Amino acid sequence: MAEKKTVWLVNQYAMPPQYESRLRTIKFAQYLQTKGYEVTIFASSIMHNMDIDLIEGDEPYIECDYDDLHFVHIKAKNYHNNGVNRIISSFQFHWRMVKFAQKFKKPDVIVQTALIPFGNVISRLAKKTRAKYIVEVLDLWPNSLVELGVAKASNPVIKYLYHLEYKQYQHADELVFSQEGGPDYLSDRKWYKEQGGKLNREHVNYINNGVDLHDFDAFKSEHILEDEDLRNDSIKKVIYIGSIRFANNVGSLIDAAKRLQDLENVKILIYGNGDDRPMLEKRCKDEGISNVVFKQNWIDPKYVPYVLSKSYVNVLNYNAGQFGTYGGSQSKMFQYMASGHPICCNLEMMYCPIQKNIIGIAKVFSDADEYAGAIRRLLTMPKDEYEAMCQRARKTAEAFDYQALTNKLVELNNYDYPQSKNRGC
Repeated sequence: MAEKKTVWLVNQYAMPPQYESRLRTIKFAQYLQTKGYEVTIFASSIMHNMDIDLIEGDEPYIECDYDDLHFVHIKAKNYHNNGVNRIISSFQFHWRMVKFAQKFKKPDVIVQTALIPFGNVISRLAKKTRAKYIVEVLDLWPNSLVELGVAKASNPVIKYLYHLEYKQYQHADELVFSQEGGPDYLSDRKWYKEQGGKLNREHVNYINNGVDLHDFDAFKSEHILEDEDLRNDSIKKVIYIGSIRFANNVGSLIDAAKRLQDLENVKILIYGNGDDRPMLEKRCKDEGISNVVFKQNWIDPKYVPYVLSKSYVNVLNYNAGQFGTYGGSQSKMFQYMASGHPICCNLEMMYCPIQKNIIGIAKVFSDADEYAGAIRRLLTMPKDEYEAMCQRARKTAEAFDYQALTNKLVELNNYDYPQSKNRGC
């Protein structure tokens, strides 16, 4: 690289490595630095889904170094749900970042994780600094609200949010979707120029979420979580790691588990927290569902590889609806792959790597019996078939290694625009 370019990664929900489980922003930062870029991560002071604020005083922002990563944490309001306080928090983060942006080295490239509607203020910052502006879309929001049945597409608020989403995409020099079907989503909404819209298909890209295989393998052996169930090799462990909220529908996994109690050597281990956890724990106790064990509310990301190394089957669980129409790119799915164990998913995603690579079962189950039957098949398949599926899972993970994914981002960074004219993809 002829010169050392400065890259800003703007993601309100990015967290320091000791808290982070989604890893995308962290890994892009690390591997961009190995390629000669100077990287700063701009993130909220609030640790998402945790009651932690990294700024205890009144400072508007703080700078922190975590080994090789440089963070700027912007002061924002704490919140505990998806209500008004979360909206206020997002507003504060974006506007305060713009306010104090001149205090930091001018960027050559701004990569912003889209957050409707507040992300549009970052586009103005990119225009002012003449930085290349790359918008990465990790969640097709507000479309995900429609797919989950939370709101109707005809709702005036949803229509307005679609409008704001469209406007943000127009400002981008490059659009990057983490879901393979993202470009098709734009087509379905008729937002491409050839359809009468304003987006240029040539500047729409797909870079999946992934996993850092080097770290995964190192952490698996270096960070061992002391747990009797994990140490017990006589039981087959079905593992779920993630949030326990409406969107995750973990209750359906409990329903399936109840029908698997005849398998004496099987335990379903659930790691995570959320609004539904207390109710589901009580349900298991009241109904005597003895093969389900709720583990830590939060698990340090460095222990995740070890935990998954002890699994027999890994579970992805959702409130299906139409969710997954444009593919899935859940970070934990790639960690599941890296573990080299089959995946059972209660959602039939389009562009589904589970089905495409034959590394498990992914479909909408008609009832708890069918769901339990799918898990049972994975638990009881012949050893040679199971081992072959494990090998395919690990091989699939190699295609989603963050070292390879970063190369795709570098290609976009190195694409020359005439003074980042665009702001209209």
